[in-house]
Amino acid sequence: MAKRFALTLTLAAAAFALLLACGTNSAPIRIGFSGQLTGPHSDLGVQGRNGAQLAVEEINAAGGVDGRPLELVAEDDQDTPEGAKEADGRLLEKGVVAIIGHMTSSQTLAVMPDMQAWNAVLVSPTTATPLLEGKRDNFYRLISANTQWAMDLAQYAKSEGLGRAFLVGDSDNVGYTDTFLNTFEKRYRAEGGELAGKRLFSSKQAVRWAEVAGEINAAKPTVLIACTSARDLARLAQALRPTERGLRVLGPAWPSTRDLVNTGGKDVEGFEFVSNYAEDNPHPPFAAFRERYRKRFGWTPNFAAAFAYESVSVLAHALGKTGGGRKGLETALTDGARHEGIIGPFSLDANGDIRRPIFIIQVQRGGFVTKTTTGVAP
Repeated sequence: MAKRFALTLTLAAAAFALLLACGTNSAPIRIGFSGQLTGPHSDLGVQGRNGAQLAVEEINAAGGVDGRPLELVAEDDQDTPEGAKEADGRLLEKGVVAIIGHMTSSQTLAVMPDMQAWNAVLVSPTTATPLLEGKRDNFYRLISANTQWAMDLAQYAKSEGLGRAFLVGDSDNVGYTDTFLNTFEKRYRAEGGELAGKRLFSSKQAVRWAEVAGEINAAKPTVLIACTSARDLARLAQALRPTERGLRVLGPAWPSTRDLVNTGGKDVEGFEFVSNYAEDNPHPPFAAFRERYRKRFGWTPNFAAAFAYESVSVLAHALGKTGGGRKGLETALTDGARHEGIIGPFSLDANGDIRRPIFIIQVQRGGFVTKTTTGVAP
C-alpha cells in the first residue's frame, strides 16, 4: 500500500506540473470530484457529485468556459483519510485543474498537507471545520465554519428554554464534531444552560445504540445535541424514541439529509438543525435548481448537492479569468466577486471563507421546513 501510494504521489505531482505548464487549448477542462460515493455516509458524496455534474452539464450547454467544455472526473474517497489521499492523487494524475471536495471535515483535513505540497486547489462544498478558517492557503469552501452554527444553536436552545443538554457525537469526524460540540457547550454554559453529559462514539466500529440510548436516558436531559451522520442519528433515534419522552433533538447540518427521514421515519419527526441550507428556500433560482435536479436525478437535492453545484459555478467563474488554467486560480477565486448563487448571493473572502445566512430547520412530515433565520455568519 505504501509503495503504491508513493507512486501515486509521484505520478500526480508530475502530471500536475505538466498541467501548470500547459497553455489554453480546445481540450476539455478537467475538474475533479472527491467524496464518499459508497458506504453509510454516501448520501453526502453521491448528492455532491450529482450537484457538481448538473452544474457541469449546464455550463457546457451555455458554451463552457472560454469555449471549452468542462469534464467532471469523480473518485470515491471511501470516507477514510487514506482513501481521500489516494482519490486526490488519482485525480491529479488524470490532469484535473482543481478538485471539488471533500464532503466531510476529517477527509479534508487529512489531504490538506498533500494539497499544499502539490500546489493543488481544493474547493469544498461542505467542509465546515473552523480549523481551516482564516488561512491564506489553497482551500476554499461554500459553507460556513460550524462554530458560528454552534453559537447560534446554543442561543436558540436557551431561548427555547430547553434546560439540560446531553451532547453526542462521532469521534471519527473529529475536526467537525469536536469544534461544534465544544463551541456549543461553551456558549450554552455562558447563556446559563446546564450540561447533562457527553458521549462520543466511533462510527467505524459497531455501535450498541441501546447502550448509548440508556446512557442518555440515565442522565435525564431535556435536549439532545447530536453531531452525527444521518444514518447514525436515525439509528440512535430508533433506540432512544425521543419524541415519545418529549426529548428535543438538535444538531448541525451534517445529518439533515433524506437518509435521516428515510431511515428514522416517525422517530426523527421534529428534529431541528442549524444550517446554511433550507430545503423550502423561496429564492427563485433555488426553486428552479431544485426542479432541474429532481428532473435530472429523480431525487430532492440536499445541502451537499446545492453547495457542490455552487462550487462548480464559482470554480468555472475563476477558470474563465485564468483561461481555463491553474495559474492565477487563487486570485481569481478570491477576487471579491458577488455570486448570485442558487441559494442566495454570496462571496468568498481573501481566505476562501464564505458569508451565508444561517437557518434553523425542522423535520416535519418527512421533509425539512424552515423555523427561523438566526443571522449571517461573519
